[in-house]
Amino acid sequence: MKQLWPDGPLYTDDPAFRITTDSVLLAAFAGGDIFARCMDLGCGGGLVSVLLHHACPDASFDAADIRADAVTRCRENFRANRIRGEVMTADVREHRALGTGGQYDLVVCNPPYYYNGPKSPDPARAAARGGSLSPAQFCGAAAYLLRRGGQFCLVHKPEFLTDIFAAMRLADIEPKKLRLVCHKADSAPSLVLLSGRRGGKPGLTALPSCILCKEDGTPTDEIRRIYHMRSQ
Repeated sequence: MKQLWPDGPLYTDDPAFRITTDSVLLAAFAGGDIFARCMDLGCGGGLVSVLLHHACPDASFDAADIRADAVTRCRENFRANRIRGEVMTADVREHRALGTGGQYDLVVCNPPYYYNGPKSPDPARAAARGGSLSPAQFCGAAAYLLRRGGQFCLVHKPEFLTDIFAAMRLADIEPKKLRLVCHKADSAPSLVLLSGRRGGKPGLTALPSCILCKEDGTPTDEIRRIYHMRSQ
């Protein structure tokens, strides 16, 4: 177990997936609003919850993953950081097994991106990708779990935005904020951060793009801040 940054939270990697930019950016994106209770769908080792807890230590966090190994690791990380909440082995596609609906102010999800693609030959990665977790399935789970007015935040690939928007609307989650993530200022987007509100009114705000690197390849000031890097 290691500190994510000096005096920061403790964390041990999920063996199937290491710390990734998409999870770190999702936590930064979702952590801007105050919330009391959060569910992390497909939690892996619980990185998003650990980072959100650092930003909002008074909140409680529940988490779910289909893999027993990931749940064990997530529980270890919750204990190490004294995070209040339950970590459960569950399939997001069977969302009613996650508990009583309408309990959460915030649901976060870093889902499998290529849900219609070939299955990985690595059993751990195949399980982590959840078989074929589609936008309709993770949006349905989020809608079930959120209270009316609660927020759903996810990270995904730009090419699936049409499917995600349609799934959110069908689940009564109105898309509210969109942010594209680009490697450099002149690069095409590689990720998209999106939030929606359960029962919200129409109206989508496009935020300035998140740029990961300057022209010389060094991290931008925003990324240095998100990753708690020392000042240059």
